Amino acid sequence: MTVSADPVNVAQLRRPISRLRARINFAVFAAVTVGGTNGQGLWIAVPALTALALYFLNRDGAGRLGLTLRFAGRARWFAFAAVFSPAVAAVAVAAATASGAATFSAAPRAGEQPLLAAFATALGFLVVKNLLEEFIFRGYGTRTAMALGLRGVAPHVLVGLVWGLWHLPLYTVWMSQADFRQSTTLPWAWYLPTFLAGIVAMAVLYGEMRVRTGSIWPGVVLHTVSNALTTPLLINGHVRYEDHGDVVFGLAGNSVVSVLLFGGAGLLLLRRRNRGVGNSDGEPAGPA
Repeated sequence: MTVSADPVNVAQLRRPISRLRARINFAVFAAVTVGGTNGQGLWIAVPALTALALYFLNRDGAGRLGLTLRFAGRARWFAFAAVFSPAVAAVAVAAATASGAATFSAAPRAGEQPLLAAFATALGFLVVKNLLEEFIFRGYGTRTAMALGLRGVAPHVLVGLVWGLWHLPLYTVWMSQADFRQSTTLPWAWYLPTFLAGIVAMAVLYGEMRVRTGSIWPGVVLHTVSNALTTPLLINGHVRYEDHGDVVFGLAGNSVVSVLLFGGAGLLLLRRRNRGVGNSDGEPAGPA
């Protein structure tokens, strides 16, 4: 039985891409997404509904929305998605403790859940939240950015910037100052550019996974495992950084370790796609 993959731009084989429509769609999508809302529900629902409306009402020929689970090599992509973030966290914590930049405790702060319990508790909510988020930014954002005619890493950088700006109300409005201080030792003026750099690095990896498989589901797994693991490690007090040790060895996406490992993995996948190496779907993946 032949398994179809539906990579991002396979639709160009059936329907020509309209770059003008793709540009209009991406501009509207970005403006609505970055514009923000007054509530967390609308903050994620409005971009999702906007993406659906643009997809159906102003068709640009850029491909489908990546909701398929029918793609070749599923097991290896899901295995990679499940283990990558724990591996990055292990490297960061080991390096931080070895260098004296942080201390690690298996026990959480008083009154907080143990790590495994906190991880399991978060999974249900995060799967739903990250399914919507990955649909917005990879399901619609990446497939549309790939249709703009940009080359190399540029489509992922563009999506990453929109993704990063969309996150800002989470840190400036809804997150408590105490939780924010648990996630970074940097002042806001320094945190913002490093945060955007981290988000862009992650967007390269998430975007390449979307392009290579034609599906958002490996990204949902990676995103969910990453959030469910790193948040309790930081917020529940398992990892405590000295001075500004989190800048280099932090678990958050803005650390040097995270930027290098997430961005490096994404660039490796991009390079392999450009060379036609190890494509899991056997279909063209769009412009490189």
